Amino acid sequence: MITETQMNTIKQYVDEKYYDREKLIKYLNMHSIVGNEIFSYCDKGNESNGKFYHSNLLDEEYGYSPLPVTDFIRRVPFYFYVNDYSNNHVGDLGNLISGIIGWKEKTSVTDLETLYQALEYMFYEMKLSLVNIFYYIVDQTGLVSQIDMFLQWNHYLHLCGELRWDDLLPDCFITRYNEALEKSGRPPIIYEIGEIGLGDLYWRTGSQMEFEGTFPYDRNGNPIMRWIGLRVKNGGQIRCSQKKSKRGRGRLFVELRPNTTVHALNVYNDKDDNDTWYQIYAGPQTMQFDYEILKNARKRMKYTQRDVADAVGATIRTYQKWENGETTPDGHYLLRLMNWLDIRGVQDVVRYTE
Repeated sequence: MITETQMNTIKQYVDEKYYDREKLIKYLNMHSIVGNEIFSYCDKGNESNGKFYHSNLLDEEYGYSPLPVTDFIRRVPFYFYVNDYSNNHVGDLGNLISGIIGWKEKTSVTDLETLYQALEYMFYEMKLSLVNIFYYIVDQTGLVSQIDMFLQWNHYLHLCGELRWDDLLPDCFITRYNEALEKSGRPPIIYEIGEIGLGDLYWRTGSQMEFEGTFPYDRNGNPIMRWIGLRVKNGGQIRCSQKKSKRGRGRLFVELRPNTTVHALNVYNDKDDNDTWYQIYAGPQTMQFDYEILKNARKRMKYTQRDVADAVGATIRTYQKWENGETTPDGHYLLRLMNWLDIRGVQDVVRYTE
């Protein structure tokens, strides 16, 4: 028989508007193990307009595993929570379960148990309301099934206990979580830039580069660059338009100067490779003529210095100065050299001071 305390839990969190509380209690008093048939059994949608109020994922093995009655009742607040759409509070248990299914190739009992333990910690230990539990990450990301960030939030709440913080629902989660990670001696999350448009790393408008991704920001709205996979040296103003913790939807703007260089993390290598920073932009004052390319290309083509000098209409001494780095060919001669030595692009004859 269920206890008075358990009965109170059922009365408080099982809404008679949606569920047949009497059927639920009858079932729990007759069984020691609760199977997933309990949800369709007591859901009033079966008897009215056919609309189910419990997540249909609970009817499947990847959404629910049989539990002893005591454990089941402890999780009743989550199983029978119904969205309050009138206040635009979306997000429920089904959304989180679907997030796990999409997050992993095969959902296991362990994955589900991790989720339920997180819910129990938030509800019973941290005393968060059900609305906050199911809606906070939705509000931060604009998406209903961000299970990875939900579990990060669970970790953050544990860190709050360690650090004695009471900021359980921060205005910008990705920023506050990294602060907690650093404060507790753990490495922060580095948010790499994404593609913008159709596969571009950035858009450029005049002297401004524009990036797309997720960008933690401080209280003044400025991007926190040490947590972003972008290194800007000698740049001008850097700003972002990130909203809360919305993933991949923020914009970051970098003002370019003649000696600016920009490197991005892991934009060309495979995911399994070690972290690599790639130069994706360098201003004109960081560029130098790479005179060594002339010798390498000439030898590859099996030309003498005189062969090349004659071909481009220069004296042999002038060419020797170019090849030795004493002088730099002007644009007229550079084009001729690239043509004759089969140098395909300008980047092939450039090296950078950085």
